[in-house]
Amino acid sequence: MKWHYFDDEDLQAVKRVLDSGNLCSFGAAAKESPAFEEEFKAEFGAPLAVAIVNAMAGLHVAVVASGAEAGDDVIVDPMVTFAALGALYHNCKLAFCDVEKDTHLMDASKLEEVATERTKAIIVTQLWGQCADMDAINAFAQERGIVVIEDCAHAIYATNDGKYAGTMGDIGVYSFQGSKQMALGDGGMTVMKDERHREIVNEMNTFGTVPPRLGWNYRMNEVVAAIGRVQLTRARGYVDMCIEGAAQYSKAVEGCEWLLPQINRPGRVNTYHIWTAIFEGDKYGISKEDFLQALADKGLGWSMGYIERPAYAHDCIARYLDREPYCPVAEYLMPRLILTSTGGDPQTHVESAEKLAEVIASF
Repeated sequence: MKWHYFDDEDLQAVKRVLDSGNLCSFGAAAKESPAFEEEFKAEFGAPLAVAIVNAMAGLHVAVVASGAEAGDDVIVDPMVTFAALGALYHNCKLAFCDVEKDTHLMDASKLEEVATERTKAIIVTQLWGQCADMDAINAFAQERGIVVIEDCAHAIYATNDGKYAGTMGDIGVYSFQGSKQMALGDGGMTVMKDERHREIVNEMNTFGTVPPRLGWNYRMNEVVAAIGRVQLTRARGYVDMCIEGAAQYSKAVEGCEWLLPQINRPGRVNTYHIWTAIFEGDKYGISKEDFLQALADKGLGWSMGYIERPAYAHDCIARYLDREPYCPVAEYLMPRLILTSTGGDPQTHVESAEKLAEVIASF
């Protein structure tokens, strides 16, 4: 299978929209967007779905659907900025929950430390392609009437005990941005269980002259939806390619005590939008600079540090905080994370993994 391929089937889907004379998903003339929603929710076993312009918009509308108002608390993780931004768009206050060192995912045991009486939502990032401990997170949230939002931008087709990422919480948000496993250039999908959540998302996505609430017209257009229907039939194949590519890198670091790949918990299927490992070479006399140079000498221009520091330390978020949080595990992980995409030509990953193994052996 080829990676992210577009062919006559995609062209015919676009032509179908152009021939209809309607490119907008607003109103009764819309055909592709509603069909895409139906096909997507059927694919993942979600009760309800609403297509959206992108995943950031999806996180925003999910926060609104949670019932959070300005000044209410939303719990987020510190490994990405997206959850925090989605909450800030609705003028909510942020509470940062630290992550597990071995999975890099939200640590459910830390939720009690950051939850308050004003907590209305938890946004869980299914980071790199693996699901967090959704049983524990959901149990915590249900006891307190908190809505759980899953950011599945990295985790389409990831599962936890057979349940798909996005379908375990109350609202799931997927990304179809160009680098993602299912790529439409831009675009996203929201899924949910509660009809009231779907109604609020719809109200924010689409309105006429006078909106029923403050809305943003975040709807997906018919052309993107038509291509999405085609690409959905190929998305699982793209994900399988990523899993295959990640396996090459995981094999390359077997036995290396100072490169620790993201651990997969039992019962979870990691779909590896990104393969990542923790660099602990400094504990073994290997400097970060020497390791990166060795990679570069092999033609591997990999980076280390992801976004360099936790989300709360970036100005776009820090300026809205009453005080700077401290998540010690995230602080430890962030500068040590080495990561690479798993998409594209599988042979490229075979060759890159061989080079990674050679670099490890050289130390």
